[in-house]
Amino acid sequence: INKKFILQSLSKLNFIENISVEKKYPSTIYIKTKATNLIGITYIDQKKYFVGLNRNFILARNIYNKKNLPIIFGKFNVDDYIFLQQELINQKINLNEIIRYYFHKNNRWDLYLENNILIQLPNKKIDTAINLYKQFKLNNKINPNATIDLRIENRLIFNNG
Repeated sequence: INKKFILQSLSKLNFIENISVEKKYPSTIYIKTKATNLIGITYIDQKKYFVGLNRNFILARNIYNKKNLPIIFGKFNVDDYIFLQQELINQKINLNEIIRYYFHKNNRWDLYLENNILIQLPNKKIDTAINLYKQFKLNNKINPNATIDLRIENRLIFNNG
């Protein structure tokens, strides 16, 4: 059996992140795989997909998921979503508070938090906008159904529901 053939066959399974194949002569093959971490749910052409940390869209019927994942709306690039999540993590924003994401055609994101709180991010300088939100959150009470608009640089527009 050809090692290259096995690797090519297994790489078609888009929920696998790492694959290693070792031959042990005379007749044994060890195959080690690691499934990717799931980081979101999206819908493409009315079919449910998981978004994997390996940057793939994985058809939901192929995966059993126990995690409570956010839903992502809009036509987005997985790299852009991973970049946004990394920015949020760097700013110490709890990703578990985000229920859904919406990606707009002008390359910006809306975040929907628990209690129906909406955060509208700009398409550039996301880190600055998130930092402004964090400072605001420390000093103010945010009621359910509030909207925090950060689309204008160095400005925060607040509607407290």
